[in-house]
Amino acid sequence: MSSPRNIVAFVGQNENGILRQYSHDLMALLAPDGYIGHVIDLHTPDGLQKFNDLFPQGIAMAWGCAGVGSGLRHNDQILWDIIKIPFISVLADPPCWMPVHHFMPSRYVANAYVFKEWLQVQRRLVGSPQYSAVLDAVGVPPNPHRDDIAWRDRSQRMAFIKTAGDPQTRRQKWANFPSRWRAILEDAAASAIVCETGDITDIFLAAYESHGLCPDHRKDILFGLMCELDLYVREHRMTAFATALLDLPVDIYGRGWDHLAHKATRARFHPAFDAMTLNRVYADTQFILNTSPNIASNVHERVASGLDSRCCVISDHNAFTRQHMADIPTFFGVDPNSPDLADQMAALYHSPTDYTEATRIGASYAARTFDGRAYMLAMLKIAEEIKTAEHFHASIPKELVFV
Repeated sequence: MSSPRNIVAFVGQNENGILRQYSHDLMALLAPDGYIGHVIDLHTPDGLQKFNDLFPQGIAMAWGCAGVGSGLRHNDQILWDIIKIPFISVLADPPCWMPVHHFMPSRYVANAYVFKEWLQVQRRLVGSPQYSAVLDAVGVPPNPHRDDIAWRDRSQRMAFIKTAGDPQTRRQKWANFPSRWRAILEDAAASAIVCETGDITDIFLAAYESHGLCPDHRKDILFGLMCELDLYVREHRMTAFATALLDLPVDIYGRGWDHLAHKATRARFHPAFDAMTLNRVYADTQFILNTSPNIASNVHERVASGLDSRCCVISDHNAFTRQHMADIPTFFGVDPNSPDLADQMAALYHSPTDYTEATRIGASYAARTFDGRAYMLAMLKIAEEIKTAEHFHASIPKELVFV
């Protein structure tokens, strides 16, 4: 009997359909291997019925970005243990955002971390008994439109495509917190916002313990405050970055920019658009702009997709970009805290340099480093490991399976 060739990706409510499109495009890369990808939206009434219809055909693996679908249950049991189909939770956000998706007591649900920081934080603060691994790098599907328009002829000079948030509004929210919690966040934020992009866990824990709290207990409080800090630092960084663009005719797409849009002299703010059109937007843009999550081990998919689309990419630096991307002529690492950031942006915007040929270097690097097919094959490898582990299960006392 042949192995099942269906792969199912679960998605839920997500910004502009990005996870829907991302999941669809990644699974399509496995078509030459005989796999058929299916995207199931859990927010549609017939989502689970579609899964039930596929089940008799055989399913090689199910997966979901941010763990969507991992906790599906039947008769109060985790579904994946009942039907013995491996589910891979692809986790790119820190565990403080949705701890439940990092701790799923199931033999058939594995955690696959896009950034190794989050596996380390999970082991340190969550201690999930699950099978967990790190994916080698963020995977991106190649942009089929990358060569439609030569870089020199693209109509959009600079684009920043990002959902935003106002860091000052977030800090005002802290005023309603108990004084100790507020002090923890203020102390940690003051240190974190001046650091280069990277994991801020140690900064947070130092502030948490300095105010007499123990991180080993009441994880609801720990993770709630940690999430506030994570979001604040990211909002501070993206706001500083966008502020440096306000006097340039840059196109900024996404919700959450009301705190800056009224200050723009030349920057143009646009509503978010559906992810189905994202490839064409990238392929008609010269400079793609990015600010990152609090990671240092790799880059956000905007960087990878920008390079793959033969764009120049301007992004905040982190340890990965300094070590691995210094020789890519179309990657420009910046410090969002730099006092001359606006001048740096203006210099790049007005630069007469033609990067048309140089973009081949960035695209080649992206193809090697952020290979979407290899990313999917790495998930299938984890799924195979989960299935194979069933042979060992009978010899292990139930009490030792999750310790």
